[in-house]
Amino acid sequence: MFKIKQKIVFGLLLMSTAMIFMNYQVKADNGEAIFDQQTLEEVESKIEGKRIFQDKSYDGSENIKAERRPTGVYPTRKGVILVTKDKYKDLIPTGHAAIIYTKTSVIESLSKGVVKGKNDWNKTKTTCYGVTVKSTEQEDDEKVADWCKKRIGKPYNYNYLDVKTRKKFYCSQLVWAGYKDLYKIDLNTDAFGDAIHPTELVATSKTYKIYEK
Repeated sequence: MFKIKQKIVFGLLLMSTAMIFMNYQVKADNGEAIFDQQTLEEVESKIEGKRIFQDKSYDGSENIKAERRPTGVYPTRKGVILVTKDKYKDLIPTGHAAIIYTKTSVIESLSKGVVKGKNDWNKTKTTCYGVTVKSTEQEDDEKVADWCKKRIGKPYNYNYLDVKTRKKFYCSQLVWAGYKDLYKIDLNTDAFGDAIHPTELVATSKTYKIYEK
């Protein structure tokens, strides 16, 4: 009798593991179908064509000018958007985004949902971009970071086309939603329809690069 129970429990565990694997595979396939490689390459080509500028001043008095000296200093300012092209397992293929909260922390959405992570992308990521929104001041960016922090604990959104929901978030949707809800600034480029790939936060004409690795 005991051996029969063992076999039943073992069988249920195998079935559960298989279902979890299939679920993740469907999610991964869904991401790859929406964020197709050809369009990704087109978006990335736009990123490479963008120059690096100095970060905005606190009072927002500096305008974006061509003569500004490029800088490659890794950002630690609250409200700066971070983007990497690195691949994240079971999440959006080739890409991730976050917003800086403190010099040592970021707010991001991973498979376990919205969390506070480490601000060490210059050391832990193969590729990394720091970008900021052209039309905002530093204090506006800080409010977006606060908005994102208030979403800590929300689950991950695997429906990449559903950007209207505020019950769950994927990484780039979280940053996008903060600017959209607070300032009506849409950082989506429509390259993937309603879905927002992390690299679109760099490619959009509404942001500029302040750091690149």
